[in-house]
Amino acid sequence: MPAGELSELLSSIDVGEVWGVGRRTAARLHSMGIDTVQALRAVSPKVIREQFGVVMERTCNELRGVSCIELEEVAPPKQQIISSRSFGSTVMTLREVEESVSMFLARASEKLRGQHSKCGAVQVFVMTDRFAEHDPQYSNAFTVPLPEPSDDLRILARAALWGLKRIFRAGYRYKKAGVVLMDISDGQTLQATLFDTGMHQARSADVMTALDGLNLRYGRDTVRLASAAGSGRWAARFDRKTPNYTTDWGELPIAR
Repeated sequence: MPAGELSELLSSIDVGEVWGVGRRTAARLHSMGIDTVQALRAVSPKVIREQFGVVMERTCNELRGVSCIELEEVAPPKQQIISSRSFGSTVMTLREVEESVSMFLARASEKLRGQHSKCGAVQVFVMTDRFAEHDPQYSNAFTVPLPEPSDDLRILARAALWGLKRIFRAGYRYKKAGVVLMDISDGQTLQATLFDTGMHQARSADVMTALDGLNLRYGRDTVRLASAAGSGRWAARFDRKTPNYTTDWGELPIAR
């Protein structure tokens, strides 16, 4: 685009439309007479750094065509994977919390296998609704180290449910639970244990490949652990969720 046309275009865009410029920052920029993207592009980066810090200075330089933010062609593997969600309604039984933890673990282990990693420890946590001031409050977490790193959902679930039983307390209305996969390492470069023949890991990999393949072909959670089967009363509600206009044919708006 010619420089003149670019300058004219940027002069028509409010500075608040720049990614990373929040409402308060935009208000401060307006008070300094910097109303448009072109004005922000023209101001001295040194002035911007003094007033707003290094992040805004980088944004200013990016608008000038000076690359400051490197783009990752391939995202690095995650060092920790968390799967958690607030419940749609509070639950009080261990069985229902176990069901939720098993489902969260299924999501987390999918991500773990997706990046070809294994984890060496599983943390499980529970908490009540801190906004329910009249209810008794309780929260706790328990970390279970694994004998050897694994990405097998069955092994991870066994560890997580074992830890859950040690922190679960009857009589509380639980509002949230979750799992954290920790001590993540490359699944291709693992140190074997003294008595490991490799046969167990091979069988485990075959089972998980079959599990992921079936769920990919027939729909998520078509095949799941028995501990994840239940009423699902804890599941989050999506009454006010934005429709999936771009991913679901059934939710496309109809013009009449």
